[in-house]
Amino acid sequence: MFGYVTADIANMSKEEKACYKAHYCGLCHVLKERYGTAGTSLLSYDMTFLEMLLSDLNDAEEHRGTERCATSPIKEHLYITTSCTGYAADMQMLLAYFSAIDDEADEGKGKAVLRKAEPYIGRLRDEYPRQASAAERGLKLLMEDEKAGTHDAELLSRHSGTIIGEIFVMDDSSFFRDDMRALGYGLGRFIYLMDAWCDRKKDARKGLFNPLGPDACWDDAKEMLLSAAADASAAFERLPLDEHISILRNVLYSGIWLHGEHRKGKGK
Repeated sequence: MFGYVTADIANMSKEEKACYKAHYCGLCHVLKERYGTAGTSLLSYDMTFLEMLLSDLNDAEEHRGTERCATSPIKEHLYITTSCTGYAADMQMLLAYFSAIDDEADEGKGKAVLRKAEPYIGRLRDEYPRQASAAERGLKLLMEDEKAGTHDAELLSRHSGTIIGEIFVMDDSSFFRDDMRALGYGLGRFIYLMDAWCDRKKDARKGLFNPLGPDACWDDAKEMLLSAAADASAAFERLPLDEHISILRNVLYSGIWLHGEHRKGKGK
C-alpha cells in the first residue's frame, strides 16, 4: 500500500528537490539508528511527506548532517532531521507491520517484513497505543469486509482512512489534531483507492480480491479519488504551513496522481 504519496520531481525547483531529498535521507538516517537495516529497507516517501508536514507545522528545528550510505557509498550527502523525524520513523515501522499482515493474508508475501518488524511492535504498541489500536482495528474491519466480498470501494477505503488519520496525529492534544486527522483520513482513502486501481488487473490474473473489477473505468475511479483528495486538500489548506508548503503542495496536488495518470486503462 505504500508508495503513492510521492513528489512530482519534474515540477520541483532545484532547491525543492534538494530539501525533499535531505528530509528523505534524514528519515532513512533515523530508521537506521532505531531499527538498523530492517528499518532502512522499509523507507518510503509516504512518511517523508508526514515528516516534512509535522516539522513545518511544529516549527521544528532542523539538524543537518552528512554521511555515506549503502545507496551512496562514495560521496557524502546531506540529511535533515527534526524532533518529528523519530515519530515518522516509528509510524513507518508500525504501518509496515500491519501492511505486511494484510499482504500475508492476501498473497502470502508479508513474512519477510513481519520478521523485520515483530521485534519492535511491542514497544510501538506501548508507546503509541492510539495509533496501534487504530491500525489493528482498521485492518481487522478491512480484512473482514474484503473476505465477505464487499465491492463498495468507497466504504472499504474508509478503513484505510481511519488508520492513516490517526497516524497523522502525532499529539492528540494539538490544536491542529482535527485537521491533521482529516488530512490523513482523506489521504488514507486515496491510497486505498489508488492501490485498488493500479492493482486491479494483476489481482484479477491472480484471483485476488479487488473492489474494482479488471475492467473498471478510470472515470469512475477518478471520481472517488477526487473526493478523497479534495477532503485531504481542504484540511491541508487550513494548516498554518510555510517553510515546506510548496513541496507539500507538489505532493498533494500532483505527485499522488502520477500512478493513476500512468495507468489509465493499463493496470499492472
